[in-house]
Amino acid sequence: MNGRVLLAAGLAALAVLLAVRDPAARLRLLVRPRRPPRGSPAVVRLMAGRPGAPSLGRRFWLSLAAGGASCWALSDSVPHLGSWVWVGWPLVTAGGVLALGWLEPLAARRRQQRLVLEVPQALELMAACLAVGTPPRAACGALIGAFDGPVAEDLQPVLLAVELGSTDTEAWTALAGHPQLGPAAVDLARSVESGTQMVEALRTHARVAREHRRSALQQVARGVGVRSVLPLMLCFVPAFLLLGVVPTVVSAVVQAFP
Repeated sequence: MNGRVLLAAGLAALAVLLAVRDPAARLRLLVRPRRPPRGSPAVVRLMAGRPGAPSLGRRFWLSLAAGGASCWALSDSVPHLGSWVWVGWPLVTAGGVLALGWLEPLAARRRQQRLVLEVPQALELMAACLAVGTPPRAACGALIGAFDGPVAEDLQPVLLAVELGSTDTEAWTALAGHPQLGPAAVDLARSVESGTQMVEALRTHARVAREHRRSALQQVARGVGVRSVLPLMLCFVPAFLLLGVVPTVVSAVVQAFP
């Protein structure tokens, strides 16, 4: 019994270690999320998960360890199940791989929402810095100093790459896969290489980002009514039954059986 408990605890600890991602890997995923190539089969896209999800190998080993720990704990607490409990291990592993690939953590969702809100101002500030003759790397540093959230976190690798010896083009091209800053980063890399003016293009990207933010806020506002239906039903339906239906039924029963 002690061996089973220790093995289950070891598998649980392995699952926790696999779930914790180092900051550098997390930052690389945010800058350049993994996506299956276009034209991939549906099974490949399903297993790949959402953009920015943990790698398939990491999800597999995490689900395998968590499923093993669960099976050990269940077999120890319910002995009459015997070896049948291990039949569910592959199912738990497969379900965990899919769930970890498609379920978005609350922190990641809030981070994405904050990016949508802050990117228009960041692009406007970048355009203003470039309009007065500030070099792109100095403008990037100004943005990092002005924002303390995900915008600064995602721009930090660009500034670090330039400081470590990469060219501005290479540094901005590494940000091409970013969902909000990617199009502006591609144009910035192209303008740095060709020496063209980027102010108007950045302002255009800022207008597009503001439209995206407006659409996202409208979608959130429309979803409030949908999400409020269930709480209203849970509050008003029992009240209607208790105040309207139950007294009528009780009164009819009392009158029918004096």
